[in-house]
Amino acid sequence: MFELGKNEIKFLYNSNKLEDREAYAYVLTLHKHVINELDISKNDMTPTQVLELAKKLNKNIIDLFDKGSQYFKENIQGKKIEETDLLTLLVKEKSALKTPILVSKEKSLVLEYPRDTIKIDMVFNEIKED
Repeated sequence: MFELGKNEIKFLYNSNKLEDREAYAYVLTLHKHVINELDISKNDMTPTQVLELAKKLNKNIIDLFDKGSQYFKENIQGKKIEETDLLTLLVKEKSALKTPILVSKEKSLVLEYPRDTIKIDMVFNEIKED
């Protein structure tokens, strides 16, 4: 799922969230990249794909949850839950995944604000120069 070409971007977002749709619109304006989008509200992810995403982002499964979501607050916050159980919960309750997420061959990150996508070409150019 995350085997990407040089200028390819895998963009994970939730079309049920206004900010994610806005970020997706910004991503579509990146002319130097091929955009491979995945709307998590319409597509399921397997546990293996979620683990691979966590590895690409260099995060634990708990860090993939949207800490502001109602689901997280009601079901996870303040509870001791095993990593494997968190994985099962995140696969089942995909709307709890913190999005939007941008994955490329060079870099992977969770975007905090939709307009952060504007800086993507600059970020990738900096990586190429290093």
